[in-house]
Amino acid sequence: MARLKTPPYDAKAVANYFLELAEREGKKLDAMKIQKLVYLAHGWHLAITGKPLITERVEAWLYGPVVRSLYSAFRDAGSGPITRPACDPEFVSGRVVLTVPRIDESADPDTKQILDEVWRVYGDFNAIQLSNLTHQPDTPWAKIWNASEDKNGLIIDDDLIKQYFVNQARIHEPA
Repeated sequence: MARLKTPPYDAKAVANYFLELAEREGKKLDAMKIQKLVYLAHGWHLAITGKPLITERVEAWLYGPVVRSLYSAFRDAGSGPITRPACDPEFVSGRVVLTVPRIDESADPDTKQILDEVWRVYGDFNAIQLSNLTHQPDTPWAKIWNASEDKNGLIIDDDLIKQYFVNQARIHEPA
C-alpha cells in the first residue's frame, strides 16, 4: 500500500499547485500573488492542522511575507505573469536536469482541500489586494516588520502565523 505524502512540502510544489489551478481556469499569476497565496495557504494549514504546510521559513520583506525560494524561482517574471513552473536543478549522471516539484495525487487529501479552498477564496484577488491583506496592522508581517529597526533577515515565526490564522477563523466563524 502506497503511503500518502504529507506536509510539509517544498514551497515550490505548493506554488506549482496554484499555477496549475490558475491554468485550468485560464488565469495568470504573478510573482507577488503566488507569494501571497502560498503564505495564506501555509497560515490556514497551520491554523487547521497545527502543522506547517511548507518546509521553508516565511520572511518579512518590504512588500509582505516572502518565501525566499519562490522569490528566486519567479524573479525573472518581474511583475508580469509567471510563464513556467518553479523547478529544482538536480545532477543526474553528471548533467543538470530540471525537475518540477509537485503535490501529486498521493498527497494528503486534507491539505489538497485546504489549498483548493484558499484558491476558491483568494484566487480572484489581485496581487495588490492580497498584499494589502498581509499588511494589516495586526498581521504577523506587520508585527515583525514594525518591531524591528534592522529589516534584514526577518523571520515570521510559524507560531505567530498560526495564532493569527486561528484568530481569523474565530472572527469569521458563523454565529
